[in-house]
Amino acid sequence: MDYFFIIFPKLLSFLLLILMGYVVSKLGIVKECSLSSISGLLIKLVLPCLTVSLLYENKTTFAGLFEYHRVVMWQVGMYFVMAAVGILCSRLAKLPPLTASVHQGCMVGGNYGFVVIPLIMALFTEAADRQYIPICSAVDTVVVWTLGLALFTRGKAGSFKELGKKLFNPILVSIFFALIINSMDIVLPEPFVYVADSVGNVSYSMGLVYLGCTICFLKKPGLSELKNITMIVGTKLILIPAAVFLISSYFLPVTESLILMLIAGAPSMTTSSMIAKQYGLDEGYASTAVFVTTISCMVTIPIVFLITAWIR
Repeated sequence: MDYFFIIFPKLLSFLLLILMGYVVSKLGIVKECSLSSISGLLIKLVLPCLTVSLLYENKTTFAGLFEYHRVVMWQVGMYFVMAAVGILCSRLAKLPPLTASVHQGCMVGGNYGFVVIPLIMALFTEAADRQYIPICSAVDTVVVWTLGLALFTRGKAGSFKELGKKLFNPILVSIFFALIINSMDIVLPEPFVYVADSVGNVSYSMGLVYLGCTICFLKKPGLSELKNITMIVGTKLILIPAAVFLISSYFLPVTESLILMLIAGAPSMTTSSMIAKQYGLDEGYASTAVFVTTISCMVTIPIVFLITAWIR
């Protein structure tokens, strides 16, 4: 219950930042055509700086990564559970193949960068706890662009070269850079560290403002699509994250269980609609899933905290 009282006021600031992004988009200050540039800035500059800052501050080395092996194994297993639930629900609902693929992909691919990271930063102030951000980010990237993409495309995701380009991204590069620096015991100049810290720290506020901007321009859901989307909300945003915390907390520290819960309960990633469009899938269903889960997570996250606090 303690974590609920910690996160509730944080969610209010969370909502204000999202609302700010929505309003500036409605007023025309941020145009839809500029979203890709803002996203690129965050993913290719801000989040890599945050990664370097966190890993360097805690002096994490390649050898030190072994201490994270348990949470990594749980995280990977969690994605397969979400995939299995997505496949089961799509079959029970008898969704058409093109819609079923989107449903399954949206179950696995979560908005780690713009929802999970700000929540972790809001909940945990210690550098040792924030260390999980880059580690879990690397796992999320690999699984989403392998298992997640396979579900979206039914195994027709293209060549290994295309897949390699998606996996070899600035965040992974920054992880390896920081690990090499720390493993070789290299001391970075203070100005470099200051810049990395300063740029990385804006990820919380800018990520949420960007999320508000994307909500403004997302295609609003139709009634015919909402019925099946509620399955994603009920399973991905409530049942699975609650189950993940309740089970993992018997084997892992509370911090790791909470982080796994937040990752499991993240809304569908915003790139879902782009993937659906690229591979000729049900783009409308993808856009609806992103919109509904993003809005719903403002309510489901406190609900999950209440459920876990009540049961535990």
